[in-house]
Amino acid sequence: MATLSSHLLNSVDGTHASGVKVIINQINSLGVKKIFFETETDDGGRILKDFELSNDDCACDYEMVCKTADYFSKKKIVSEIIIKFRMEDPKKKYHLPIIISPNGYSIWWSQ
Repeated sequence: MATLSSHLLNSVDGTHASGVKVIINQINSLGVKKIFFETETDDGGRILKDFELSNDDCACDYEMVCKTADYFSKKKIVSEIIIKFRMEDPKKKYHLPIIISPNGYSIWWSQ
């Protein structure tokens, strides 16, 4: 079973970014996107989802879309963050921590 997790941290005030809508899209080899799953970050700014990935799933690309415009109510310069990645191992843990602000973000790949 593969695990996908993320942790969104607010760089403006150091809090966890809770209630941010997150959509994971699966993109096949023809470039066709479909929603793989949709959720919101919890009170700790986290998402966590386990998947049974098939060989076809492992051959796809994925994108995580974080809808940050509603989270930052004043300046909405960055309305969403889109991170593209792959999940090639059906037994691996994939973690995408993101530090967000109204005008930018920083992400790193954590395993």
